[in-house]
Order: sequence, then structure tokens, then C-alpha cells
Amino acid sequence: MCDKKKVYSLYFLEKRTCTEIAKEMGVTKQAVSKILKQFPEYTEEKERKKQENKNKHIQETSEYMKRKRIKQKEEEESLIAGMMELQKQNAMSMSKKRTLSDDTLVESCINHYRYDPKHEKIVFVEDFGRKPADLPKSMNVHKTFLNRLDEYAQNIESEKWISSTEEKALR
Repeated sequence: MCDKKKVYSLYFLEKRTCTEIAKEMGVTKQAVSKILKQFPEYTEEKERKKQENKNKHIQETSEYMKRKRIKQKEEEESLIAGMMELQKQNAMSMSKKRTLSDDTLVESCINHYRYDPKHEKIVFVEDFGRKPADLPKSMNVHKTFLNRLDEYAQNIESEKWISSTEEKALR
């Protein structure tokens, strides 16, 4: 069995629970509570611990609710900020009439153009169909434009290389 004095000191002086005492002494929880019921101050201590746990539960619940409300408020604020940013972008895009420059038009349809080294121009090739009215027939090439075209061509080649490498790896 277990020692009454040790159970008394663990429960009343060290403020341990019945389950902790039972584990330490190697007995059941019921055996510990049976010993503790012999002491007159057991009911008072039990009520005090009950009240302590109740207060602790109330405090933890209120903390949890505070954290939950703060998290929900932050999520709502981030959604509102995102919607405000979208509204701002939409307002700007609708308020100004934008037109594309010849450079950007040619750049977006670069596959339809060929470089003519004789005149240092890029010329529209009608192999793919007729030229739309908004695309220039030819355009003088600047060094910066050529660099961008070279970068674009390199990007395409690197994408082709990556995709062919991936195909080989998947086989």
C-alpha cells in the first residue's frame, strides 16, 4: 500500500493532483482518493482546486476568444486592403485611355517580322496573312531593340531546351 503521510504532503503541501500522486506511488487514483478522504481538510482543498480550475478555464476561454477575434479582424482587414488595391487599379485603368507604342506592338508580334540587315530594319512578312492596319510595315532597329529581341530569342531557345530535356527525362 502507500504511506498516508507521503500522500498528505504531496496533496496538501506540494499541491499535486490525485493522478500525479498515483503515478508516482504506483497505485490507482481511487486508492489515493480513498486515503485522502480520511483527512478532514480534503473537501476544502478539493473545492479550492475545483474553483481554481474553473477560473483557469474561464481565463483560457476568454484568451482563446480574443485571439480568434484578432485573427478574424486581421483577415477581414487584409481582404479589405486587397479589395481597395484592386479598386484603385481598376479606377486607374479605366480613367486613362492607353495606347500601345509601335515598339510594343512589334514586340508582341515579333514572329511576323524578319530582320533586314541591308536596311537595318525589321519588316513585316505576310507569310502568316495580311498585315493588320495598326501594325507598322517596317521599323528601324535600334541597338536596345535588337538586344531585347536577342534576349527574347534566347528565352525561347532556353524554353525549348528545357522542354526537350524534360521530355527525355520523362521517357
